[in-house]
Amino acid sequence: MNAINQPILSETKAKSIFASKTFWAAALTAVAAIAPIVGEAVKEKKITVDRTVNIVIILATTGATLAGRVQAENSVYTPNWLPGPNKSDLETSNS
Repeated sequence: MNAINQPILSETKAKSIFASKTFWAAALTAVAAIAPIVGEAVKEKKITVDRTVNIVIILATTGATLAGRVQAENSVYTPNWLPGPNKSDLETSNS
């Protein structure tokens, strides 16, 4: 018996989190957002409360993004005018 909302790995094509484009995009976005904050702190030789709060917010939202990616069970689609799979690409013949 599986917990609610837990995928059965034998029925999914699981991959390492490190093989996920979403993981690397979130990680690199966090680094890009934190780097200027740290750069200014080093230049001024002090880290302020505001800078610390900004770093914590960036890390928390990155963590939420990654948690969402790990827990995702369903594919997503994009509108026809955006790159990515369309709704019709994901529909099966028995729906």
